[in-house]
Amino acid sequence: MTDMNGIPQGFGSALSKSEKAMETFALLNESEKKRIIDLSRSVRSKEEMNRLVSKLETGKNQLF
Repeated sequence: MTDMNGIPQGFGSALSKSEKAMETFALLNESEKKRIIDLSRSVRSKEEMNRLVSKLETGKNQLF
């Protein structure tokens, strides 16, 4: 399921629990955001999603 911005519901929910991760995501350019959203679509567990959000918390340089 996806919201109106194309963000998968599980990713949006996990992201909303971390202000730092939301700030980092907001600072990404459109292609970086698309890459993260695509990665979130391949996540198969809550733990994996939490790891993805945790990487956002540490800053975008950790993602690429």
